Amino acid sequence: MKFGSQLRAALYGEWSEYYLDYDGLKKHLKRGEKKEGGYTDKDEAEFVERLDKELEKIHAFQNTKYEEIKGRVQHCENAVESISNVPSMNIPDKYAEVEREINDITEELNELARYARLNYTGIMKIIKKHDRRTRYNLRPMFSVRLNACPFYKETFEPIVVQLSKLYHIVHQGLGDQSIDVRPSTPNFSALTAASPSWKPSTSEERILCQTYKYWVHPDNLMEVKTSILRHLPVLVYPGTDSSITSIYFDNELFELYQDKVDRKPGDQIIRLRWYGNKMNNKDIFLERKIRKQGEDEIKDRFLIKEKHVDAFLKGEYSMDKAIKKMKENPSKTEDDIQQFQTLIKEIQDIIRENRLEPVLRTYYNRMAFQIPGDQHVRISLDTDFYMIREDNFENVHRRRDNEWRRSDIDENSFDKLPSSESVKFPFAVLEVKLKLDEGEQEPAWVKELVSSHLVEEAPQFSKYVHGVATLFTSHAPSLPYWLPNIDKDIIKPPSARQLQEEEEYPESSTSTAHAATRKRTISGKNIVNVEVVGGRRDRKNKGKAVDYNIEEVGGNENVSLLEEGREEEEEEEEDEQQKPIGLKTFRKMFQRKKRSAPEAVILPPNVSIPRKIITTVQVEPKVFLANERTFFSWMRFSVMLGTFSLALFNASGDDRVGYICGFMYAIISIIVLIYSLVKYNKRLTMINNRDPGPYDDVLAPPLVCIALFFAVGINFYLKYNPTMVEGNDDYNVINISTIYQKPAVFNIQNV
Repeated sequence: MKFGSQLRAALYGEWSEYYLDYDGLKKHLKRGEKKEGGYTDKDEAEFVERLDKELEKIHAFQNTKYEEIKGRVQHCENAVESISNVPSMNIPDKYAEVEREINDITEELNELARYARLNYTGIMKIIKKHDRRTRYNLRPMFSVRLNACPFYKETFEPIVVQLSKLYHIVHQGLGDQSIDVRPSTPNFSALTAASPSWKPSTSEERILCQTYKYWVHPDNLMEVKTSILRHLPVLVYPGTDSSITSIYFDNELFELYQDKVDRKPGDQIIRLRWYGNKMNNKDIFLERKIRKQGEDEIKDRFLIKEKHVDAFLKGEYSMDKAIKKMKENPSKTEDDIQQFQTLIKEIQDIIRENRLEPVLRTYYNRMAFQIPGDQHVRISLDTDFYMIREDNFENVHRRRDNEWRRSDIDENSFDKLPSSESVKFPFAVLEVKLKLDEGEQEPAWVKELVSSHLVEEAPQFSKYVHGVATLFTSHAPSLPYWLPNIDKDIIKPPSARQLQEEEEYPESSTSTAHAATRKRTISGKNIVNVEVVGGRRDRKNKGKAVDYNIEEVGGNENVSLLEEGREEEEEEEEDEQQKPIGLKTFRKMFQRKKRSAPEAVILPPNVSIPRKIITTVQVEPKVFLANERTFFSWMRFSVMLGTFSLALFNASGDDRVGYICGFMYAIISIIVLIYSLVKYNKRLTMINNRDPGPYDDVLAPPLVCIALFFAVGINFYLKYNPTMVEGNDDYNVINISTIYQKPAVFNIQNV
């Protein structure tokens, strides 16, 4: 869908006049191009002024709505406080009224986040269209204006935390057992205090849980956050920095990586991790994650001071002080101390025996959702995810030999590194961690979230594996199954089933998360594709590795969400729709028709179509044989035509007509032979690269037919117009049938 239509379909009705006038700006560019003098300085000044007014309008409207939402949130906080201070018989009704108001605020916040992203995309597209069509370069200058009006950088996290706090307290006041809130007396004083705060444990710990991972498109981030905070409170990290940095270890053979890709039993990851800014945090966690049977993971971790990290990695530091403190702690048993000592020895042995060293750094901002002290359901959402090389391979010293990390970079310089050193993941990563008792089912709201259109399931996705596959393509012997899917657009419309359920239960707390989407979809008459109907895939389906020839895989996997090629195609479609029928219309007759979208299907309740799972791509031998047969068919045609042309040429004697026609047929046969060889090699390369195609040849057969028709026409024309052949006073007629039956004998008759 072209962006102009996409923008009109996504408009939030009440705010329609405050969106970017994309169509008006585009028409302004076209009017300037069609003028007799072309696009002038005056046109440029008018365009810049108009675009600047649009930017100011968008920025002012977002600030106004943001302040309005903050005021409504403050009103809800005051209302909850008044409910707790003034006992009444109808407390549940008052809480229900507050909950409805919070739901409305959440819906409007989702719309505001979508409003900002949609307008930012429109501004960048119209600037790109301007720079390509005119001789002016507007993008550098307007980037300064965007920084002065940074409406697109607002994350709304303070309001998200406040809403989370309100939901938690309202659910406690209502005694809602369907929400994951432990029974307790509502803590109304928490409204004036900080939200539940999380600090990493400073002691050694072991965590056993099942982890499921999903990708979230940036357009769906706010909606996912608000869907979760209705059920789990946001954990606030100490200070204002919610970033997490990890450094992963491996060797030059990437054995730990390969075990992870192949999903060998007991595959493990060893990493160093710290929370927040490194300058303000001297505590480093050393972690080991081991995958046990199925999807269960065991994570062991302990705290170590930064100054001891280098010595520990070299085996020179034995953690004696930490062991001594454990012995002095009455809550620690002998088994705990023994397990801790065993863990230290095992990690040091693995590092020494496998010659492990830091190879990759990951950095991201995390928003965590969890009831404090309850590990049954934990959810994390990681955004701004960067992967950076930390290795010293290939004689490139990125870090000093005696240091365990690079000291020349920080979180503000990741974007400045070359693409071979740093890459940003295009989506957010949602992790759902469940620690359920035997026979216990995951909550219904979790099932609804992970099967919705808001997320894309990514089984066995690993940040470390993806980082190595992206930045170390020449070292990785095989690549993970999800890598080819990174450059695909994962955003989807809501399923027909979800729309139907939301219409039936408009007031439910789970359906209101998609209420705004429902309004836009129904009003815009968008068609829901049956292929995107939510249906949760079987988690037991294992993702396997795809073996690639490393030399044939591109090294830069940092794919932009706004693909330039797709944008240009959309813009060409927009322009061609307004042009009269002519040569381009005739040209489209020879282009392949695009597949029409499947018809919309509304499935019955509790029925869904499972999503497709990417599996190993295997090329069968018959594919190569089919390519060879096609080449041999073209070659046979060329040989037959070439033989005929040589016979005609040799038998012509002094006949100029036979000489010319034989020469034409010979040229056609040679061109077809060369073309078929080139096409054969091209298809062979596409097959080896698992290229999806197209493999058909729309151009060659019609051209060959036209060439033969032209050659035969010239033959007849010259034959029956002897004056066109210079010096042919006595021309000959060649019996073609005789040549075909007896190639060695020619019947030449004088006319």
